[in-house]
Amino acid sequence: MRDREIVERVREATDLLALVGQAVKLRKQGSAHVGLCPFHAERSPSFQVVANRGFYHCFGCGKHGDAFAWLMEREGMTFPEALEQLARAAGIDLPQRRERPAAEVDLETRLRAALEAAQTFYERQLERHEEARAYLHRRGYEGPFVAEAGFGVAPDGWEPLVTHLRGLNFSGELLEQAGLASRSERGTQIDFLRNRLTIPIHDARGRLVAFGGRTMGDAQPKYLNTRDTVLFHKGETLFGFHRAKGAMKDGALVVEGYFDVLQLHQHGIHQAVAPLGTALTEEHLKQLGRFTRRVILCFDGDAAGRRAMEKSLRMALPLGFEVRLLELPQGEDPDTWCLKLGGEAFRDLLGTAPDWTAFMIDRAMEGKDLRRTSDRMGAFKDLLDFLPYLPRTTESRDLFASLAHQLQVPLQELDRAVRGRQAPAADTESPVQAAPPEVDDLIRSLILMTTAGHWRRIQEVPPAWWEGLPGAPLLQALLDAEGDPTPLPPGALAAIRHLEAQASHKDEAGRDADSLLARLEGRYLDREIQANNRLLQDPRTMVDAALTTRVMTRQNELLARQKDLSRRRRAPR
Repeated sequence: MRDREIVERVREATDLLALVGQAVKLRKQGSAHVGLCPFHAERSPSFQVVANRGFYHCFGCGKHGDAFAWLMEREGMTFPEALEQLARAAGIDLPQRRERPAAEVDLETRLRAALEAAQTFYERQLERHEEARAYLHRRGYEGPFVAEAGFGVAPDGWEPLVTHLRGLNFSGELLEQAGLASRSERGTQIDFLRNRLTIPIHDARGRLVAFGGRTMGDAQPKYLNTRDTVLFHKGETLFGFHRAKGAMKDGALVVEGYFDVLQLHQHGIHQAVAPLGTALTEEHLKQLGRFTRRVILCFDGDAAGRRAMEKSLRMALPLGFEVRLLELPQGEDPDTWCLKLGGEAFRDLLGTAPDWTAFMIDRAMEGKDLRRTSDRMGAFKDLLDFLPYLPRTTESRDLFASLAHQLQVPLQELDRAVRGRQAPAADTESPVQAAPPEVDDLIRSLILMTTAGHWRRIQEVPPAWWEGLPGAPLLQALLDAEGDPTPLPPGALAAIRHLEAQASHKDEAGRDADSLLARLEGRYLDREIQANNRLLQDPRTMVDAALTTRVMTRQNELLARQKDLSRRRRAPR
């Protein structure tokens, strides 16, 4: 019982509106706040936060939960991790867990300790490495940001880090498991990174998991990451994500490398992230999708950068992202261009980044002579990979007509070819077309009563009677709008209209307020009595006499209410 009380205390102390508002632009509407859903692509807001009830809900994709669910869904936390973070933010002390003996300390904890010790070592080496500090200065990194970014230096030697960490009682086996050491051809243990500038790599929660190393000259490879470990998986980690995830209200900016991200962060453009020496993966995009459905791709202004941009676009569109593309001048990358323009000007560029359609049409037409049938068909084939992901709008129809004219293809044939590709049906416009949410029969009757003008009567009902039933957020939104569904998000409005259209004579009979509310109270009492029965059978309750007494008292009250309700329902009317 104490655990439940702590959870409720943390839940009540958490400002859900502020927590969600870090990632979603919200505006007040009735007693709720609404905005674009961060869990799926949409253009009309169907996501709402009902702070006084402690939950969020999307009428488009159905995502629903409280502050704990928000952190678990968005950041991949377990419930204990979410509880710990929210308790810390609220200044609530959680009961201390029993410390495990040193022999039982898990591998992950020891790996993190080794990585942190390595970071301290690298930072101290930077303090005495004049060449590295001069290199950072030439690259535009100065002042407090050098320490904030965690730059360091791996010395030019075979084993200075290994020697240092072995002196701190870290085993050689552990150093290899952490990716900090490797084996020479002779089998001796040596530092994995040598004679390089070091850059710490963090996971989504800001915990150090690996290092990147950058040469300060022309040696190859220019960039080198420590190996994959139990803490670090290169294909699943985005560099800078721990700083960027709270700054993605206007979308995520995906660039190519460490220095691109760091330079942008230094100039206040915190939504920048980058893959770690690999192409953007579906796992990377899924991580971004927990925080935003808008992605701006900005790669180097050369042929390789354009190919990388196109490949990333092919991956992002099927996942339902709204994608914009920022192409830089030839020979520039986000790092150098941001230095030349300054942070404000670069941010202005992001605001004007064009939709992907113009970029891909230009790419398809580039170098082709549209007077030749083979070139026109080549362009047509290239475009068919992307056109199925265009939203079905008037502007898209105009674009299709223009393309059909340029390619000398009948519009009907273009339409047929696009439909034949059968693009996944990502909801890029509005949740209106989404499947109606599951709605309990009692909630349906309450909604129909509310739209019929009886919303004040329904508002007087204790929310505990219905708020846990399927469809409860839909009823809550309708009550907030005082029974008028027209100002609700499109998804909610469509769901209510769907219920009204399916209303039968039986529904009409069920709108008798007294009968309906009696059924609602009866269902509530049944649920509470069953929950108390489970609680009475819980071993933790059985050994706590005071708790047993409280539960039994509550149970007797509920049984008496149930009996009285049954008598009232049988009485002649």
